[in-house]
Amino acid sequence: MKKVYTIIAALLTIASANAKTYTVGSGKWTDAAIWGGDYAGSTIKAEDIVVVTGQITLNTAITVEGMLTIEKGAGMVGMKDMLVSKGGTFVNNGNTVLKRIINEGTINNNLILEAMMDIDNKGNIANNNNVTAGNNFNNIAGEVAGKGGAYFVNNNVSSSSKAKIGSDVRMFFANSIENQATASSPFNLDAILNANSVVLNVVNPTKVDVSIFSVEKSSDGKNYSLLQMVNVNKSADVAMTYTDTQINSNLTYYRVKAINAEGNETILPIATVNSGNLAMAK
Repeated sequence: MKKVYTIIAALLTIASANAKTYTVGSGKWTDAAIWGGDYAGSTIKAEDIVVVTGQITLNTAITVEGMLTIEKGAGMVGMKDMLVSKGGTFVNNGNTVLKRIINEGTINNNLILEAMMDIDNKGNIANNNNVTAGNNFNNIAGEVAGKGGAYFVNNNVSSSSKAKIGSDVRMFFANSIENQATASSPFNLDAILNANSVVLNVVNPTKVDVSIFSVEKSSDGKNYSLLQMVNVNKSADVAMTYTDTQINSNLTYYRVKAINAEGNETILPIATVNSGNLAMAK
């Protein structure tokens, strides 16, 4: 038995000796120059650690088997997928915006984490700030928790019987939640892409008291500009309709705030429109 323990200890020592810590600044992920010539590759191996201190453009899909940390003030942006595999850890202290996020390990989010498409979770997510899914949030077999954080989902939330959503989690979504009882937004926001415009409709099914809506627009999901203050139609099923005719072929974010008589604001789930599909909408 002593010999077995000795062999295990030796293997752990070898693994520890081969582990690497990479510190990377700003640039494209695949550019070896920003890694100081020691490129971690598209897979962060188990036991390895990558720390991002600048602004990274993710131009390749990555797999996190070890640990990836985005430091405060840093960021990682790109229309590529990230897989956090079982045993892997992703810590986000900055701004991370990716195409799709698949988590089978552990995610600790302390600032802004966004997937343009789906977020699929089979592991553990601790969200202490804001997580956004541009399409669906699928809690397949994991646990979703949060300490003062919020989840914004543009379309649907689904959670299987094997999964768990913490009782203290704030989750806002545009459409439906399946197989899981949780608090929902009192408003529904739909964005419809027409041939030459985007039409935003807000439904207020529970008749929450609203004095006016503000409609904002963004090209990056972070910096918004006010388009218009829109009066409430209290006599119709649709409480607000706004049409944006100033559109282009880029991904566009719309944020609507419901403001009551006391000036309190409720931010609706973000609506994301890919205007590049205009030809399909005609």
